[in-house]
Amino acid sequence: MKASIIKITIIFLSILICSQSLAQNGNSISGTVKDEKTGEVLLGANVYLKGTHIGSAANEYGTYSVTQVPAGKWTVVCSMLNYVKQEREINIGGDTNITIDFLLKNDELTFSEVVITATRNEALVTSISVATEVLTTAKLAESNAKNVGEALSSIGGSLIKSYGALGSLESISLRGSTDSQVLVLIDGQRLNNAQQASVDMSTIPIDLIERIEVVKGGHAALYGSDAVGGVINIITKSMAKKNLLNYRANGTFGSFSTRVYDASVGQGIGNFDYFASYNRTQSDGNFEYVNKKGIKTNLINADTKSDNIFLKAGYSFYDHSRLSAFHKYRESNNGSPGSVDYPNLTARNKIINNHTSLTYEGLTFGPFAFNLNTYLMKDEHFYINPEAYGGIEVSMYNSQALGALLQVFTDLNEYGLLSYGYEFRQDDLQSKRLVKDIEIPFIGNHLRNVHSFYFQNDWSYNVDQLWKLTVVPAVRLDSYPESGIGSQFSPKVGITLSRNDEWRGSIRGNIGRVFRAPTYNDLYWPEDTWTVGNPNLRPEKGITYDFGFIAQFVTMGSWSIEATYFASKLEDLILWASTTAKWTPTNVAKASITGIESKITWRGFDNVLKIQGSYTYMSAKDDSENLTTSGKYLIYRPKDKFDFLFNINYGIASLNLFYDYVGKRFHDADNKIEMDSYSLINANIGLTPNLFGVNFNFRLEVNNLGDKELQIIKGSPVPGREIRFSVGLGGSITGLN
Repeated sequence: MKASIIKITIIFLSILICSQSLAQNGNSISGTVKDEKTGEVLLGANVYLKGTHIGSAANEYGTYSVTQVPAGKWTVVCSMLNYVKQEREINIGGDTNITIDFLLKNDELTFSEVVITATRNEALVTSISVATEVLTTAKLAESNAKNVGEALSSIGGSLIKSYGALGSLESISLRGSTDSQVLVLIDGQRLNNAQQASVDMSTIPIDLIERIEVVKGGHAALYGSDAVGGVINIITKSMAKKNLLNYRANGTFGSFSTRVYDASVGQGIGNFDYFASYNRTQSDGNFEYVNKKGIKTNLINADTKSDNIFLKAGYSFYDHSRLSAFHKYRESNNGSPGSVDYPNLTARNKIINNHTSLTYEGLTFGPFAFNLNTYLMKDEHFYINPEAYGGIEVSMYNSQALGALLQVFTDLNEYGLLSYGYEFRQDDLQSKRLVKDIEIPFIGNHLRNVHSFYFQNDWSYNVDQLWKLTVVPAVRLDSYPESGIGSQFSPKVGITLSRNDEWRGSIRGNIGRVFRAPTYNDLYWPEDTWTVGNPNLRPEKGITYDFGFIAQFVTMGSWSIEATYFASKLEDLILWASTTAKWTPTNVAKASITGIESKITWRGFDNVLKIQGSYTYMSAKDDSENLTTSGKYLIYRPKDKFDFLFNINYGIASLNLFYDYVGKRFHDADNKIEMDSYSLINANIGLTPNLFGVNFNFRLEVNNLGDKELQIIKGSPVPGREIRFSVGLGGSITGLN
């Protein structure tokens, strides 16, 4: 392990040194960026060479300068949020300075966010072939969410499986997938580990997040295993190219002795920038529920306490390449209350997580652009159960993930933007179980090295002045050490016919192969009286496809309308079932999933009012030959889901109302235990006055306004009405450089 880290570090530093010595020439592009209507300069507008990371941002005077431009034909792009992007074609030779001034037109279609997850390169959500939802900083601030799990609950086609109050386990399903079939990334780095695949979404606080991109549908051609239902990329905050200091502090106090404290500071100082945040989340979690005897009682041993520290820094070099690093630390101590039927009054979960990342991006040689990323994640997990059948039991999991990704982008001009890369991932698990201080057989120690290669070409053809056809073929090869998994080949193709004029939109479709590798828990769970793993498991695999449209236009306000039909045919699904008196996993399950997602968003009265509604219909059924379960609905896949948002922002006041409806679903494969449908109403009102140059924030939040008693997962009640009050301050200071 140490040798691998040293080798990767040497390669990383060698590329960095070479880039600074080789990437030098005298070509440059400079000019100004202004608002077409008002003539005001546009601070922060980005000017860059299409298909590369060579670029610059306009300063407070509206001027920019892109230096070290390689000779050749290039497309120069100028973009800024809420403005129409402009492109200029240039042909630049040796030691040449070209002046290009941009006058940007204000874009009234404020829904089209720029995303990177769907294609690993920047693109508008209206121009890509896959349905993507973006939760920006502003959207996150509108919600009552204190972690990623709470924030994702209103995403169309999703189901957050919550096991209790704030800080309890929260996993996500997309388009009828299991939680282990959703890939979760942070800044593009895989959080799903080889032990259990699924990710607890409650462990990531909101304060460190710039935005969350949710890409729906199969995406194994770019990201490999687990990207069956979709990909969630959590993108952290950065102060790059921001010549100011931002600060923020906030405290939330609520029901069940809930306390959430957030503080952050970030600054851009010339070419250097940093961001630091701290979060403390704690709650007693002792809400009322009805036990199996029908008696109201308080939940016991559901308390939570976690500390989160995030540090990020970066430096932008003279050739516009960038070196950045972050470290994320989390320590938590949570009660594990068990289920309503089998409560546990004393079990604890203690976790320490360290995640370090180093990234160098923007190294260019002619038409080639290179990105390199390395990371190391360590998890120490202790489950302590004094109420175990054989006496006090301690389960210890020490997992470590070492990863590296080399990406290359090549602009082939009329032949498209080619992106390709190599990814390495090593998952190392060391585990043991003690019963009365005596070690007994457990999952054991396992090491998995995965080597992956991917290729994608983003090719476009201008049908006429308004319409553009884009075809995006992609393929990925993943090589696993286990003979039962072997090499997995994942092709995919996406097609988009898009328009960008007085209205913006596209008709789009995708088809591709997906897979999920079995976890260590599936393969190596120790044999005992009731269970045993299966080292001969094959990967889950299948085909996913979808097609739909998105349209954005301005008529009595701004509108965004989209709809998508999606389908999956999955086989070799891993099912734990009783065979020869023991529960063991086998590749026997099949699934057929179809559905329709739709969403309408409207903004009006100068963005004072926003209304959004989304509806998902889904049929997720067992497609196996098992006479007992064939044709039955898959567990915890609701047939219907409806989400509604009402938002008013007027001056310093805001009102947000959220309504979520989740239809009936089944707890068992035989469809004999049905979970009732439920609806939840959350709301908040806030004031954000500016006093003495400081932005203050006061907000009252209510979750489960109707005080409904419900269980999303059978045996795990969630809180009734919950009231929270937040107070905070923040602001920006300029002129410190």
